[in-house]
Parts: sequence; C-alpha cells; structure tokens
Amino acid sequence: MADAQKEQVVVKEKAKQKSGGGKTILLMAIFGCLIPFGVPTLLICLGLIPTVVALFTDADSHRSKLATIGYMNLAGVLPFLLELWQKGQSMEVATAIIRNPMSWAIMLGAAGIGHLILYAIPPMIASIIVINQEARLKVLRQGLQELEKIWGSDVGTMAPLDIVRHNKGV
Repeated sequence: MADAQKEQVVVKEKAKQKSGGGKTILLMAIFGCLIPFGVPTLLICLGLIPTVVALFTDADSHRSKLATIGYMNLAGVLPFLLELWQKGQSMEVATAIIRNPMSWAIMLGAAGIGHLILYAIPPMIASIIVINQEARLKVLRQGLQELEKIWGSDVGTMAPLDIVRHNKGV
C-alpha cells in the first residue's frame, strides 16, 4: 500500500519536472505576441482561460485533459477571432466581443463540451470493450464445449499441461 503511494508521488514529481519548461515558454510566447498582435492576443488569452487552467492542473503524462479541453476551447474562440480579423482588429471590436455574454457562453461552452467528452467517452469506450470481450469469451467457451464433445472432458482442463510441466521440469 505504501509502495503504491510512493510510486504515485514519484510519477507526479516527474510530471511536474517534465512540464515546467513548457509553461515558461508559453508565457514568454504570450508576452512576445502581445506587443505586435495585442488585440487578437487579448481575445485569445481571455477566451482560452479554461485551456490555461487545464494546462496547470493536468498531471497526466499523456495530457489528454489539456488536449481535449484545449482543442474544444480553441474551436469556441476561433469564430470570434475570425470576426475580429474581418472587422479590422481594433480594440473596439475586441471589447464588443468580450462584452457580449453570448460570445463568453460559446467560448466557455465549447470548453465545457471538452470536459463532457473527457468524462463521458472513456467509460463508454470501456463498456464497449467489456461487451466485446464478453462476447468473445462466450464464443471461446462454446468452442471449448464443442471440443469436449469431440475429444472428451480432458480437453477443457489444465491437467495434461500440468503433467507435462512436471515431467519436463518446466
């Protein structure tokens, strides 16, 4: 029990060590883009808040939480970014988008859909796999019963294999 807890702590520490540099580079990139591309960067930074939260809270080595929430959140921000580009990239257009509650509902709602995908799909996939494996097990048991009818009841046991192992010293 204690060994399992120690392993979890070691895995978490490795994940923290591994991901530390990426966060610093991300912050440097944001500040670097803020000067020449201030208005779109402002909209992106505000719209991608759920992605930034996922970046700092995802301890999984595969970063599935970050990917799922991030891509969906980006899909929610992208229409407003395109609208900003079409209307001239001015601060007035950006503040109009930011002040609109519907734009926030769409951006954050897309991140919410990412959360829904993250928490709903894996159990569904697991149940599908269990159903497939149970069906496969049923087919194998039926095949074993047919073999027992043809070859006898010794086919379905481990007794002959145990004798071979005992005699060969395996």
